[in-house]
Formats: sequence, C-alpha cells, structure tokens
Amino acid sequence: AVDPLIAELRDKNMHVRVEAMKALGWIGDARAVEPLIAMLKDQVAYPRIWAAWALGQIGDSRAVGPLIAALSDASPDVRQWATKELRSITGQDFGKSRADWQQWWEQHRK
Repeated sequence: AVDPLIAELRDKNMHVRVEAMKALGWIGDARAVEPLIAMLKDQVAYPRIWAAWALGQIGDSRAVGPLIAALSDASPDVRQWATKELRSITGQDFGKSRADWQQWWEQHRK
C-alpha cells in the first residue's frame, strides 16, 4: 500500500498529494520518509504542512534536518507544524528558533 501512495506524491492535483501524505503518516512506514522530505519543498504551503505532519507521525530522525530547514519557510503555518513535529520526533523544545534547533541537532545527530 505504501508504494502507490508514494507515487501519488507526484500527482499534479494538490488534494491527491495531501491525501497520500495523510495516509502515509497514518501508516507510518519509514520508506515514505525521503519522499515526504521532498514534499517539504512543494510549491504550495498546504502540502508542506501535511508533509511536516506525516514526518512527525513516522518519527524518523532523517526528518529532523529538513524540518529544521522548514523553520525558515515563508508560511507561518508550515513553520508552526515543523516546530510541532520537531518536538514530537526529538522530545526537545527550542520553539521556532532555527539556530537553537540547528545547534542542538549538530550535537545530537546520529
């Protein structure tokens, strides 16, 4: 079920991409991490929000660096969700401070 959902992340329809991200988050399969990380660069903010959410649901540390980068997103909603999911994945809380998150990550990444 994961591979067809990953393929839907390339769909031109934003709603199809978002529904695929929701399903991938609920499934929680680590194979979706890299494709979801790529979705953090979607042209539209709404899919970027759902990409952050799905990555938080999966909880894989590979998402930490890209979520830290998302703290500089133009959309305040994307920044908010990136912060929330960073807390979820790491158990840490540096608020929306990209510099503090980055400093912590450089010291703790595996």
